[in-house]
Amino acid sequence: MRRAPTLAIVPVLASDHQIRKVFDNDQIIEKFDKWLIICGKAKNTRDSYTLAAKQLGKFLLDKPLTAITKEDVRGFIGFLYTKGFAAGTIQVRLDALRCFGDCLQLGGQVRASVPRYLLRRKLPKRLPPVKSEAEIRRLIRATRTPRDLAIMELGYASGLRVNELANLRVEDVNLRGRSLIVRQGKGGEDRIGLFGKPAATALRAYLGNRTSGRLFLQHPLKQQGGLTRDRWGTWRVRWRETNDNGKRVMRTARLGDYDLPTKERARIALDAYLVGKLPVREPDKKPLGKKGIYRVIVAAAKRAGITGVHPHVLRHSCATHCLNHGMDIRHVQEMLGHTSLVATQKYLHLSTVNLKRVHTKFFPKG
Repeated sequence: MRRAPTLAIVPVLASDHQIRKVFDNDQIIEKFDKWLIICGKAKNTRDSYTLAAKQLGKFLLDKPLTAITKEDVRGFIGFLYTKGFAAGTIQVRLDALRCFGDCLQLGGQVRASVPRYLLRRKLPKRLPPVKSEAEIRRLIRATRTPRDLAIMELGYASGLRVNELANLRVEDVNLRGRSLIVRQGKGGEDRIGLFGKPAATALRAYLGNRTSGRLFLQHPLKQQGGLTRDRWGTWRVRWRETNDNGKRVMRTARLGDYDLPTKERARIALDAYLVGKLPVREPDKKPLGKKGIYRVIVAAAKRAGITGVHPHVLRHSCATHCLNHGMDIRHVQEMLGHTSLVATQKYLHLSTVNLKRVHTKFFPKG
């Protein structure tokens, strides 16, 4: 009996002439974002990198992102300089495009990562902005609500990043032990954070009986009424209320004229007039978010007359003040959640108080 011949399976090798699937720019950026997720990048990093890719696509108009050249990337970087972007921001954009080029190369869309051909500039090292302890006290006193006070006290005491502060939950805060757990911080790792008595007191006053949910919530918008003055000097008040049919309607009334010489006096009379006429304020429900925390801190700094304040300034100030009072730099590294001591060493240049104390103690002619 004759045996049937055996068929050999020959693998088809990929070549430069192999037909590949063509994607448009939006599809490429979407796949780039998924690739960043697989690489374990944080959400802020993914948003920054995909934004850089979108900006490059917008700069190139109708040109595909898979057909970019070295001159295209150089022209885009020059365009950012003409728009007044900071050197550090442009450096981040170039790093993002390098990562984007690597993604295209690994996905077989291009032969080489074109942005890798551009050299990175060496930027001057800048010291982080830090406020004095007296300025921090002024900043804390400028808060107006229990929630804002809790944000300021906890942000300064724990040294958390604004993202970590916004994502905190009530279940992760131990008021008795004055500690907290940062879930999925930078690098995707959990860590323990600490805070002091003032922060614990502020949190206890703000939380009340709440035992779950996001720690910081939005304040619902509270209607305060409108105040206008006509050319005859008469003050009029306007406010919205719900009528008998359940509809929101505008109401107006005469408030006064010569008996209210200033707007401040008219505002006091307005508040007294609207007592019982405005709806009861609803409880806080929605999470505040990092943008809300930013606005709270900036508004308090404006009232305190302190410039150059943002949420990360509280973190920088916490680290520097801890070093000034003698905390070991290794402990500061653990508190801030730095994976490398190099990131923490920048605060040593600002910790002059402890340096002077050590110099006076050990210098022979001190």
